[in-house]
Amino acid sequence: MTPESRIMGLKINPLTMDRTVKLIAERIENEEEYSCLPVYTPNAEIFMQARQDKNFLNILNSSWLTLPDGAGLKFASRLLPDIENFPARVAGCDLLRNLLAAAARRDFDIYFLGGKPGIAAEAARRAQKQHDGLEISGCHHGYLDRVDADRLLKRINGIKPDLLFVGMGAPRQERFIAAYRESLKVRVAVTVGGSFDVLSGRVNRAPVVLQKLYLEWLYRFLKEPARWRRILRLPRFMTLVLEESLRRRLKAN
Repeated sequence: MTPESRIMGLKINPLTMDRTVKLIAERIENEEEYSCLPVYTPNAEIFMQARQDKNFLNILNSSWLTLPDGAGLKFASRLLPDIENFPARVAGCDLLRNLLAAAARRDFDIYFLGGKPGIAAEAARRAQKQHDGLEISGCHHGYLDRVDADRLLKRINGIKPDLLFVGMGAPRQERFIAAYRESLKVRVAVTVGGSFDVLSGRVNRAPVVLQKLYLEWLYRFLKEPARWRRILRLPRFMTLVLEESLRRRLKAN
């Protein structure tokens, strides 16, 4: 049974990267139907969005897997007294790379959806160069109106890929999967945020040392100062976690 925790109403499946990739790969190989199982990768910023939007929170909680992408959620598991510490941060960008490697080994069919025009195609080209035998059967940018979305749905359903990676940013990517979940003929759909920008070479990810120190947010802020409003959600999140931790400990005593 897949472990599950709750961070102030948000479902999280506390898994390691290896366990996550294994679960997804096994489900693809054993799933007879194209049931479009959603895998979401929220961080603290996305949590704060969901806290203000119940519909978005319900979408995140209706997933097959919801994984902690970001140091904030992992730290929250340490501070809240009734939650077992999350074993790892499963970042969307890292999950994408690991699943691409697994897909190349296991002959899974891939579709990239998201980013500005040309970004997904370049990400697909680079991914196939890095992984021999990787099959990416299609890609499309993430700027869709209803007509575009309906046409895209028919295109994807004609291909029936095993893995659909959706990189539109939150909450658009989660809302897209939720809206079309019943009609999308894919086995698993995974949200990956801005990972196509990184995979395509358009954006550099933070150095590994900053990733390990959970300072990737600082690197992104220094690169894009206009993100300051979004960065402010992080201290607000930590304040909420500290308040909730104190409340639960006082209640327990």
